[in-house]
Amino acid sequence: MEIERKWLVQVKDVPYALDELEAYGIEQAYVSFHPTVRVRALKDRQGNESFVLTVKSGSKSADGLAREEFELPIDRDGYETLLRKAEGSVIRKTRYLFRRADGLLEEIDVFHDALEGLCYLEIEFPTVEQARAFPSPAWTQRDVTSEKRFRNSALARDGMPEV
Repeated sequence: MEIERKWLVQVKDVPYALDELEAYGIEQAYVSFHPTVRVRALKDRQGNESFVLTVKSGSKSADGLAREEFELPIDRDGYETLLRKAEGSVIRKTRYLFRRADGLLEEIDVFHDALEGLCYLEIEFPTVEQARAFPSPAWTQRDVTSEKRFRNSALARDGMPEV
């Protein structure tokens, strides 16, 4: 089960230096939007690559906080084969990781190409209750967890949402 919240942010408002954080490039595409089937290529700063196939269910909560998610490592050939079958646009972004003092992991996604200028903060939580109780960080613009147009699958299908 994936339990996460998502906020729009401006890169300039992020309270720590992104270039000092662990980061990796992500290229992702959708083999299917219904059900959601995604492939990802991840590359860290040292050039190490990994590839993942992910299947997601519909939301398990009305506010979009919780979804079933199944991930399976695949090889480069599998990734490239599935990438050729993708629907919509390929998304490219850089993900920066910041471990908070409370143990939660902040993921800052800075988008590239047609989605340049879009930036999210995502935080995964152990429980739905903890996610709902978590206050929005002061440096975020707004919580877009429940707005389907800000899901990565919608970005691949529809492009940049109106903000």
